[in-house]
Amino acid sequence: MTELAGSMVDSQESRRGPFRRMVVLGDSIAYGMCAHQPENEWVQVFSGLLRKFQDAELDVRNQGLPAGVISPRCPGYDESAKPSLIERYERHCITLQPDLVIIAEGLNDMRSGMPVQDFAADLEAIISDIQARTGALVVLVGIYHQVHGCGVNNPIENPAWARWDSDFARIYNLAIRQVAEKRRAIFVDTLAVLGGADWVLNPDCCHLNDLGHVVVGNAVFQSIATDCPVTGDKVLHQINDLGVSIANTGGTDTSSEIQMLWKQAAVRFGVEL
Repeated sequence: MTELAGSMVDSQESRRGPFRRMVVLGDSIAYGMCAHQPENEWVQVFSGLLRKFQDAELDVRNQGLPAGVISPRCPGYDESAKPSLIERYERHCITLQPDLVIIAEGLNDMRSGMPVQDFAADLEAIISDIQARTGALVVLVGIYHQVHGCGVNNPIENPAWARWDSDFARIYNLAIRQVAEKRRAIFVDTLAVLGGADWVLNPDCCHLNDLGHVVVGNAVFQSIATDCPVTGDKVLHQINDLGVSIANTGGTDTSSEIQMLWKQAAVRFGVEL
């Protein structure tokens, strides 16, 4: 890993867009695990929305590695899938020269009890290097909702991955937010978005089900869409090209009575239907 943190590209430059190559780094949930329908995987939900609204083609490279951790100093490293993120991000991200990088890392590190200061330091080192060597916009996805004591989070059956509680999860989530603020990345507060709803989880008490994936995918898109003006370019072009207005839109699934009432009222607003 090179020492390039001091030459980070300015956040406004990195948000140039439209985005043409996206790399996703993370764990099994980023990989799409436990989404029964592939189109519901949160990466697919997000990328589908971005393709729909931005005015450019998007190449997606999902590099999420199930059972992965951030670095060898994570207590869960021995039982994790190798290599760790800090050992692979150059090959799996920087060499691809993306302009958008989404990092959903921290869940397995939290679950295996990695000290939060060590995790935050490793995460910041990875982000600063990616920013310096690619100029990409970096998006950090926070910790997902979990249920402790059941499924793969059962400390009796899976002690290596159940060294956490809800307070520790919130601390991890806050640490990811703080790293995002420091590196001027976008933070997606997944823990808040999922709202502690157990029904967004697979019965293993850890992975998101189809509903959870869709909720997260929409949240990632919302965070980027409201931060990057280029995501509105396609819509603005359509408004101009098609003459989109209040006179020629809406009304889907409305009754004939509602349509007539609006037609009568529209005259008062100078609208001809």
